[in-house]
Amino acid sequence: MKRLPSLTAVRYFEVAARLESFTAAATELHVTQGAVSRMIQTLEEQLEVRLFERNGRWITLTPAGRTYHEQITAGLNLIAEAGSRLKESAAQSTLVLSVNVGFTLWLVRNIGDFRVRYPDIQVDVLAEELKELDRDAPVDARIRYGSPPWPGFDSVSLFDTTLAGVVCSPRLKQQANVHEPADLLTAPLLSVAGAREEPWKNYFEHYGLQMPSLGKSPRFLQMLMMREAAMSGLGFGLVPLFLFQEDFNDGRLVQAIPHTVRIHHGYHLVHSKGDLNPKLKVFKKWLLARLRTLIDVSSTDR
Repeated sequence: MKRLPSLTAVRYFEVAARLESFTAAATELHVTQGAVSRMIQTLEEQLEVRLFERNGRWITLTPAGRTYHEQITAGLNLIAEAGSRLKESAAQSTLVLSVNVGFTLWLVRNIGDFRVRYPDIQVDVLAEELKELDRDAPVDARIRYGSPPWPGFDSVSLFDTTLAGVVCSPRLKQQANVHEPADLLTAPLLSVAGAREEPWKNYFEHYGLQMPSLGKSPRFLQMLMMREAAMSGLGFGLVPLFLFQEDFNDGRLVQAIPHTVRIHHGYHLVHSKGDLNPKLKVFKKWLLARLRTLIDVSSTDR
């Protein structure tokens, strides 16, 4: 490659030549008029060609300067276009997901498998607890807990039912006299505030028990906060078991009793109607396959 002149000086020259004024160029470039003048002088010295005729406060391009301006303008436009195409290409290969905070625990632990399989797709995960879905949000898809429909959106259930169980710290399991659902009626129960349906209500009804009062029970804004409370021994949590498989494997949490319940509403992949771009199709296929494989293994192990 031939030796290039100062690209900063070239940029200063393009602006000064286009505006035909060092003063106006200085304003656009947010520098002093003297800085523009010095840069133009530097460029002329490097090129060994006079680019401007200076006549007091006025400047005019020389024939060589006019030709040079036309040529470098075309070159700078090519550079700008290359940058735009690169930016668009990067954006097209990035998948932006808005994910229920509780589900991020599973997703973060498994997204490495997706990256190995599809290294050309960058996944950006936004952990959010949004009650309303914003159609104008700059995301490709959302993973939400609840039940469809979501007006204006298409959704796919990530699994037909969710197996929920009671979890606690290993120490609390040893200390507490809890062997069946009825023993939980007087135990410290942890729950997530703001849930559409109270999971404990479904759990106790499933076993023919009346729901105890949760008035004095600790409540948390997010499932991850409840997870931390359960690991610290604060009480018993009722959770989708697949989310906490790693905690079971590492001994941070245990299943307090074997009595589980099937929840018929759970996590869904939600996206704008008809908006299923190629990278989202790839992610959807991977997500469903990965979930079903790991949940099947989890159910077998437990």
